[in-house]
Amino acid sequence: MPLRILLSPRWSRRGVLLAVAAGVLTCGRAQEIGVAGTMPEDFLPGLRSLLAVALKQSPTMVADELLVAAADAQRGMAGVAPMLPYVAFYPGYGKSVETVSGGGASSGQNGLIYTGTIRQNIFEWGTLKNQLEIQKAVELITAKNYAEGYRNFAASLRRQYLALIVAKVDLRNAQYGLKLSQQALALARDKLQHGTIASSEITGPELDADERQLAVDRATQVYVFARQTLAHQVGLKDIADETIPLEMPRPKYSPEASEYLLAGLMRDGARGNFQAQVAELNIREADLSYKIARVRLLPQFYATAGISQEDNTSATAQTVQQTLVTNKSYYLEVSWTLFDGLATHWAKVQALDNKRYWERQLEVVTDSTMDQAENARHNVEFSWRALGLAERRWNMASGYLVHTRAELRLGNVSQDDVAAATNGLYLSESAIASARADFLSTWSDFVSLVGADPALAQLPAHYVHDLR
Repeated sequence: MPLRILLSPRWSRRGVLLAVAAGVLTCGRAQEIGVAGTMPEDFLPGLRSLLAVALKQSPTMVADELLVAAADAQRGMAGVAPMLPYVAFYPGYGKSVETVSGGGASSGQNGLIYTGTIRQNIFEWGTLKNQLEIQKAVELITAKNYAEGYRNFAASLRRQYLALIVAKVDLRNAQYGLKLSQQALALARDKLQHGTIASSEITGPELDADERQLAVDRATQVYVFARQTLAHQVGLKDIADETIPLEMPRPKYSPEASEYLLAGLMRDGARGNFQAQVAELNIREADLSYKIARVRLLPQFYATAGISQEDNTSATAQTVQQTLVTNKSYYLEVSWTLFDGLATHWAKVQALDNKRYWERQLEVVTDSTMDQAENARHNVEFSWRALGLAERRWNMASGYLVHTRAELRLGNVSQDDVAAATNGLYLSESAIASARADFLSTWSDFVSLVGADPALAQLPAHYVHDLR
């Protein structure tokens, strides 16, 4: 009798995804499935250049990069410096006068006096090494946060750039609608002048023209503001209007690719997610902090060497003699805290609690990421289907315009009918631009979420991959 294993729908779904990935790899198709040529910047060179500029010039990214630099300096100060020798030298030059009280003998001495010390940590039960590892983890956490910030920033830039194209198409449509309205108003005024219509009939065309003008003014402001906002976010003064295309490119999509990308995320339990990596690094930091706390009450050993030249005075009631004396010393030093008011105990408790917290956070982040990725893949599919419907409507509008123009040549329709059909096509183009923008945004967000965003290749490799 075959053995049946019952799984929850959630894990059954994930098991299917893993099987899909395994099947693809077995067939040697892994290299054929990817995101190359499917991202918005692959169709829009202007967007690609903005992504590159943003990494270097965006105020947000520059500020985040400074945090990484500060973390690197902190690693040197708190991790490397304690492992190196401490050297100090205090020189001085002057005159010292010694006098016996009551008007007795006196003596003066000119010369150089100084004190020099070299101190080196020898053995602290691994504390120094673990402190350095903690600082490395802190630096990596900052780098991961920087990478996560850029990933989200790139996703935002894509959405804004695509929305900018849609805004430009909407502005074009509003301007065309205003042109038609102004033509209708001019015709109505001509008829009014010739007395073929009553004065009350001019109100409708005037009102329509005014409403169309308002729509154009609003669309213009929306477009200009969106362009300025995007420019400032990437660190530019402005984005030239001519660099924004008036047509949204047709996307490429493969359901097999989305299944494979999702299965790849499931395969490693979403551990490649930057937030998950941050949680893992915090777990490591908590482990190291606990190791340090365990040895806080053990003796610590140092080696010290010193040299000094001091004024030595020998005095009697009749004589005072001053001599510069040089002292050299070499010794081992032991520092041993026997009781610290239970501070060590609480330090260990804190480290263990921190570890448990970040272990829980890791579980929450990975589960949430896998759930979001599954939902995002469905949204990609829905967006692709919606795009198909928009394209079908555009084909109908395009076909109707061709038909109307043919009828105009035969004298069956007027130029106004052609203008109306053109306006209908423009409206359909706006709808299809919005649908394509929505799909490209949804797809790129999904690709970014599963950790396959090509934009991350611009970052240093250890920001993305390293956990050591």
